[in-house]
Amino acid sequence: MNRVQRIDMMTCIGIPDGSEAVLDLKQVRTFAEVAREKSFTRAASQLHYAQSSVTAQVHALESELGLPLFNRLGRQVELTAAGTQFLAYATRLLVLAEEARTSVQKSGQVVGPLVITASESLLTYRLPDLLRSFQCTYPGVQLTLHTSTQCASVSPLEPGIDIAITIDEPIEVPQLLVKRVRREPMLALVAKEHALAGQKKVTAAEIAEQQILLTERSCSYRALFERTLAQCGGRVSKCLEFASVEALKQCALARMGVAVLPEVVVADELEKGNLVALPWPEKRLAVYTQVVRHRDKWFSPVMQAFWSMALEMLAER
Repeated sequence: MNRVQRIDMMTCIGIPDGSEAVLDLKQVRTFAEVAREKSFTRAASQLHYAQSSVTAQVHALESELGLPLFNRLGRQVELTAAGTQFLAYATRLLVLAEEARTSVQKSGQVVGPLVITASESLLTYRLPDLLRSFQCTYPGVQLTLHTSTQCASVSPLEPGIDIAITIDEPIEVPQLLVKRVRREPMLALVAKEHALAGQKKVTAAEIAEQQILLTERSCSYRALFERTLAQCGGRVSKCLEFASVEALKQCALARMGVAVLPEVVVADELEKGNLVALPWPEKRLAVYTQVVRHRDKWFSPVMQAFWSMALEMLAER
């Protein structure tokens, strides 16, 4: 970082020119993790530090910069205006540091850190074979896995994430490079004992009369279902929301209502006949498994290796 860039960064977050703030990359990395997790406790868990160490590192960084980076709100924290400005620079610093470290590694070796994020459904039903194969092939990679609590996200690549694997409607964001690797059929399902299970034709109005078991509102395939139901003349009037697709599936098996889930989550239950897919709508709904990265982020050898393996192993056969 040259002097002009340094002055620009310091001025941007309110540090006057001439102040000699010396940034410690370890502290910057800890700050970025707290910003991502919005919690000192969760950041400490992800970084494998004691919480007191995370707190001390952030305090030391704030002291060095002369500004508070977080508002402490009980157990939750949020970025201050200065913290928001600094996060963009912190992300760039960490990326540059990784580029510098990797540039001096032995030729031909794929080693270093890799941070990926994926939803519960993909981690459970699509990714175990991929993750095992990747670790066996590249034992020198320090893989960090973040579990998304949502089935999709408006911004699947938060600061610090190298690659995201989502199950979502097609993502079209100019800053992101997206590869759709698999079509994922979406189903409305009931337990085999449910009154709708034996019907050859089901209408949107009949489904709307039932209790609907849905993922959280931020989930894209919930939005797809509700949009399609409304287009067919129905409206969700009674529902239960779940953060976990596994909990949702178990409640469907307990005959608590109509579940809306990707086929991959319920394949075993469909094969055994414990859940039944309703014949609605006529044109089956679908989302996609997609692999996502930033267009402008340095495509390191580690990222290239995982990206290539993911595209190959997750593709439909």
